[in-house]
Amino acid sequence: MNLRSSIVVAGLSIAAGQAWCQDLPLTEEDILNQIVGKTIQWKMFDGKIVDVELTKAGKATASGAYNDVGKWRMDAPGGYCITWNKAPMNESCVKLIRRDGVLSSVRADGAVRATVVSVQ
Repeated sequence: MNLRSSIVVAGLSIAAGQAWCQDLPLTEEDILNQIVGKTIQWKMFDGKIVDVELTKAGKATASGAYNDVGKWRMDAPGGYCITWNKAPMNESCVKLIRRDGVLSSVRADGAVRATVVSVQ
């Protein structure tokens, strides 16, 4: 293998590795099928476990390390927003992605907010 071939192979390997590590956003359909109507156990960024259920009617319920109810809405593309009753009345929005095969919620700045532990 000559130097030029080695460089091409190395470049292709790097590009393939970058594609594998990219965040894969969930679609609205994915969210409706995989998240809504189910209890999702999230491991929060601080290590606490919170169960969240989002209903088709727009109700959000949290239990575990944090207990609250509120309302949620889709936030296209690939995310949702929640306004909790106990928390400050600010709406909190996240995008749902698969990062290295793990379903995660991320803030607008790309920081992971939580990862899914289980779906029931």
